Amino acid sequence: MLAPPAAVAPVVIRLADYRPPTFRIIASELTLDLDFAETRIHARHRVKRNGAWQKKGADLILDAEAMRINHVHIDARELTAEQYRFADGKLVVFDAPDEFELRIDNTINPAKNTALSGLYQSAEMLCTQCEAEGFRRITPAIDRPDNLGDYRVTLRADKKMFPLLLCNGNLVEQGDCDDGRHFAVWHDPYPKPTYLFAIVAGDLASMSDTFTTCTNRKVGLHFYARQRDIDKCAHALESLKRAMAWDEKVYGREYDLDRFNVVAVEDFNMGAMENKSLNIFNTQYVLADVAMATDGDFENVESVVGHEYFHNWSGNRVTCRDWFQLSLKEGFTVFREQQFSAAMGSAAVKRIEDVALLRAHQFREDAGPMAHAVRPDAYMEINNFYTATVYNKGAEVIRMLHTLLGAKNFRAACDLYFQRHDGQAVTTDDFVAAMAECHGGDLVAFKRWYSQAGTPQVCAQTHFDAAAATFELTLTQSCPPTPQQAEKLPFVIPIKAALFDQNGMRLAAKCVDAQANEHSDGDGDDLLVLSKPRQTFTWHGITAPPIASLLRGFSAPVEFRHAATDAELAVLLAHDDDPFNRWEAGQKLYLRYLLKRIAAFQAGDDAPDCTNIVRAFESVLDSDGQDASLQAVILTLPDDDYIGEQLDEIDPAAIFAARRGLKRDLANAVREKLLARYRQLDALNNGGIDAAQIAARHLRDTCLHYLMTLSETDIDALAAALLKNAKCMTDSVAALVAIANSKMPEREKLLDGFYRKWRDEPLVVDKWLRIQAGIADAQTLARVEALSRSAAFDANNPNKVYALLGGFCRNPIAFHAADGSGYRFIQKWLAQLDARNPQLSARLASAFTNWKKYIPALKSRMHETLLEVAALPSLSSDVEEIVRKSLD
Repeated sequence: MLAPPAAVAPVVIRLADYRPPTFRIIASELTLDLDFAETRIHARHRVKRNGAWQKKGADLILDAEAMRINHVHIDARELTAEQYRFADGKLVVFDAPDEFELRIDNTINPAKNTALSGLYQSAEMLCTQCEAEGFRRITPAIDRPDNLGDYRVTLRADKKMFPLLLCNGNLVEQGDCDDGRHFAVWHDPYPKPTYLFAIVAGDLASMSDTFTTCTNRKVGLHFYARQRDIDKCAHALESLKRAMAWDEKVYGREYDLDRFNVVAVEDFNMGAMENKSLNIFNTQYVLADVAMATDGDFENVESVVGHEYFHNWSGNRVTCRDWFQLSLKEGFTVFREQQFSAAMGSAAVKRIEDVALLRAHQFREDAGPMAHAVRPDAYMEINNFYTATVYNKGAEVIRMLHTLLGAKNFRAACDLYFQRHDGQAVTTDDFVAAMAECHGGDLVAFKRWYSQAGTPQVCAQTHFDAAAATFELTLTQSCPPTPQQAEKLPFVIPIKAALFDQNGMRLAAKCVDAQANEHSDGDGDDLLVLSKPRQTFTWHGITAPPIASLLRGFSAPVEFRHAATDAELAVLLAHDDDPFNRWEAGQKLYLRYLLKRIAAFQAGDDAPDCTNIVRAFESVLDSDGQDASLQAVILTLPDDDYIGEQLDEIDPAAIFAARRGLKRDLANAVREKLLARYRQLDALNNGGIDAAQIAARHLRDTCLHYLMTLSETDIDALAAALLKNAKCMTDSVAALVAIANSKMPEREKLLDGFYRKWRDEPLVVDKWLRIQAGIADAQTLARVEALSRSAAFDANNPNKVYALLGGFCRNPIAFHAADGSGYRFIQKWLAQLDARNPQLSARLASAFTNWKKYIPALKSRMHETLLEVAALPSLSSDVEEIVRKSLD
């Protein structure tokens, strides 16, 4: 029978309502006859009533969507239509016995699965995405993380069409059938939840290698992609080997199976998926060579490969009990990925980039209607909770535990956690309990980071007493109200601190109120633990007013407010031995000036004098002998989104004008130095991807983008020459960004030439689309509309949608056009995409969530757009949740 449409009104799922499943599927034998239009699944499940819920005569309730049910058997008995019901996304077997074999025969259509959840067609292959709730679109199941089972899977398919048949675990048997088909039998020896189930079938080329583990086991590593792309997997393969070695060294985690497979897929809603032993990757995060990938792409591939591999323990061997615990695996694994990436490259730049991302996106999330705790209390659609809060803030919570425990105790706690919960589905409470045992202290108050939403605000006041030779630092904390949480209890906030004299020399004095030194990890910083609304910390032996370097390394995800003078910030910018706080001092100087310039723009006044900013900027540009990438990020102005969060009302046009104006003024003031540094660094470029080359290009391109604001013919020629003589894709993209945002007469010709050269490389075309969507002028809407009708765009491909439409949503001028045209354009696409791929439309809809923060004219138009989206018929639960919460 065919299932009717699921109920329209979304159901609110609450953590407080969690109950273990009444039944468990202990083991499953699945046979899939694979075909694009009609895949038939034969499932044999061993089902047992859960010991914790011994209610006799209970119904077995299975999740099941987008399929046809052919037969249902209990043991040898086929059920009649009166003995089960299939409706509203559920298959209900009435009055199920205590223990039995359940057999289900069902059919699905992967070719029509445009949601890209479950089993679907991507080009000439079949693949799966089961997280969070995609398995229910393959066969009926107890589709929740706390049901772990053993899987033995037989795949059968036409041998010519699908010569490769992959699934989780170890390959135990394969062979040919009599009808031109073949089969492969896979067994995963580690019980897993449904969301980690994976299948890939198609005609793919492979690249293979081996890795020898710390116990001398040889693991086969296999990457699969289209024949034309397979050579681009080499960097990902080497990244995987580095990740495996790093995880053994730093966490003692050894890979546990005989093979590790990775498949590159063009049509994928997410970045990658950590399915046990069969990782499925968006091509964006696995394919990379110098010709078509930028330096940033190479770094992203390495970090994402590491992230998905690290999940083998932090997510797979130990998984989450329910989706409210999502950060248990994601936040923990993001932290592990950040550590790995820092070890592989510039640790200073990595930390700065991670914090900049957090503040631009997660802080904005905390300030809006979708604000939620790292462990949410409720949700309507779990797909909407793969957020910066769960991932990035979740990682910061883990980092704070690492800071509080120290590296040695943190490692011991992780060992205890993995040992105690191996093969289990657990909670954040279980994780913190392991941390507490090795901490030797109480972490009950610390757990508020998991249950309370919002970004805490910490204010610092200082007092120097010359007579007593003391320096006092008084810290106060508060947290603004968030939806459903008006009042907040104090957080436990670790704040690293150090003192400098007025000449930038670090003082040896230690804070008498700091946490014990064994937790400092040898960095010499004082660790101040703020756990009350107000606390004072004291240093003795201070004979002259010091300069305080606070929240070093961004030791907690807070808004930190300290009224340091511009002169003090300049000293820290020049001399602080903490790279993050050097960058932060520059960001504060820039931000203070930009806020004044925004106010002047809105009032129609002249821009304020920027002599002090020029002096600080020039001092960084002139500094030699340091990491060129660190120089580049220190020279970069604060992100538009972060600037907006500092304003009572966001005015995108004013922010853009102030930021662009300051860039131009800085470029004018130090033009010759920028030009000399650009030429010096460009002469060193050979297109390589070693750390020195990447750092040099980073600084070179920063210089170019400042210079291009001058709109001078000779400087425009630099960008054109860089594009023409590009030694790598980083050169090409840096040049193209500069050209696209210029008024060069040959701009359109150069943009068109780039597309003609690269139109057969989808990932490069994505860059071309994103660059044009970001051009900040009034003509960009017409440009994007034309591109959305071109052969370069495919609305069914998530990467194309994120590049063009997602890129447009971040355009400060075109998207936020005063007449609302940018909003209406995205609204039309929301209506089109929602019926095909709700996850895509929900991500676009999130561009409107903070509408109340904007200036009145934009606020009104965004509100109108949300109301019109809310009125759309058959709105998906993904979009409905975002729209409903935004309007509330």
